[in-house]
Amino acid sequence: MSETIPKPDFYALNDTCLVLDCGTLGDLEHVQKQRLVNFVAKKMLAEDTVIDAVSADESVTFYCGTSTDLVTIERQCLRLWEQFDSTSLVGQHHVIPVIYGGDGAFDLQKVAKHCGLSEAQLIEAHCSVRYDVDFIGFQPGFAYMSGLPKAIQLPRLDLPRTLVPKGSVAIAGDKTAIYPANSPGGWHIIGHTKVSLFDAGRNPASLFAPGDTVSFVEEK
Repeated sequence: MSETIPKPDFYALNDTCLVLDCGTLGDLEHVQKQRLVNFVAKKMLAEDTVIDAVSADESVTFYCGTSTDLVTIERQCLRLWEQFDSTSLVGQHHVIPVIYGGDGAFDLQKVAKHCGLSEAQLIEAHCSVRYDVDFIGFQPGFAYMSGLPKAIQLPRLDLPRTLVPKGSVAIAGDKTAIYPANSPGGWHIIGHTKVSLFDAGRNPASLFAPGDTVSFVEEK
């Protein structure tokens, strides 16, 4: 990586937890910051340097053993940070078939109208890009995916639903997501998939992991 790229911030939560935070690096776009975060996290885990690494929005928390020197962990993170380039990503790519419209797409018509598009144009836009899995949160297996085209970005619902069905494909802000289980939710539902996002009996239990990429295809 170029030496002109600024270094992230670090701070300790306690004697065994270190946070790498690049949220203040205003010269970098979100996608670059998130890819850097997930690259360092994957490498630290692969090298058995830490017990766990949990990615969040433009940051990652490293959980370490009780005898770990956090200064050493920080140095190792910076070494990996400087090694990153556009060919460094090693995540899996997933292709997810989606049934757009019908009874499970509560907001498709409304979202299309709000964006000044036909339903077909909205579907085409949603399927037109490859999304980055930024991090997992909210519920097990719920992947926050960035890359949503600007033409179909809009705020969350003013009033969240008390029940969003499992498999609902949704958009909000600059992200898209799939609900792994029935739950409340405030995102706009534009489709449904039969793909299982989380299974406690599977290894790994979550289909998606930070650093993966996802494409959506319309299931007729």
